Amino acid sequence: MASTQDFSEAIRAAADAVGPAVVGLGRGWGHGSGVVVGDGRVLTNAHNLRRDEPTVVFGDDRREAASVLAADRDLDLAVLEVDTGDAPPVAWADAGEPSIGTPVLALANPGGRGLRVTTRLRLGRRA
Repeated sequence: MASTQDFSEAIRAAADAVGPAVVGLGRGWGHGSGVVVGDGRVLTNAHNLRRDEPTVVFGDDRREAASVLAADRDLDLAVLEVDTGDAPPVAWADAGEPSIGTPVLALANPGGRGLRVTTRLRLGRRA
């Protein structure tokens, strides 16, 4: 059985691996997060777009004005065009569908206030 320390180390490793690709949008409370998905591209939720030119905050505190390349309010998704600099795109992995009880992590940088990690267990019924 895994210990709390093992779980903490797994969370830290995930944050170290994916964290540089996670960005904040705006400043302070009430803003959102996104993820670098390619050179010059950030994926975020459309509800995070509160201005015509959103501000993207990178992990090194660099702030860049972005433009909205595409947005779909019904799907709540948006793609921003921004100078991503040295921020790496997120590395996508296909681990298959997690089974019930599998720990799932969500990383965010709300408003550029720093990386946050939320843990959950995947819950639900089996098909």
